[in-house]
Amino acid sequence: ILTNDKFVDSLLEESRSLLMKSYALVTNHLCKMNIPFTPAEAGIFIYCDFSSVLPSLSFDDEAKFASLVEDVAKVVMTPGECQKDSRPGMFRICYAWVSLDVLEIGMKRIQCLIEKIKQKNWEDMNIDDLRQKVMQQ
Repeated sequence: ILTNDKFVDSLLEESRSLLMKSYALVTNHLCKMNIPFTPAEAGIFIYCDFSSVLPSLSFDDEAKFASLVEDVAKVVMTPGECQKDSRPGMFRICYAWVSLDVLEIGMKRIQCLIEKIKQKNWEDMNIDDLRQKVMQQ
């Protein structure tokens, strides 16, 4: 099947198109959240700066935020510390692993979570209430 040039060209074109759509979906949501990111030139990841939503600029709070995103929004992002970044709050999002529909749900959940974090003090957040609101997305 891989010796069929027409098939391979079609497959690659479809893959490029899906990657561009996924990338646009993620970057549009990041812009709505006012989360800075490094524009991708290739690949399947986008590097984002969530430091503005951390209680303090520390790797402990980066881990706290990563756990909150995973536990409440059911989304996994790779923390910058795991990638040897010296700046707390940097995260890597893989935008090519899931379908556009699933990616949209995940980004809406992250967006809802960040809105709730900005409305409340970290210490005042009720995780169960937060989870219920975020999972309605």
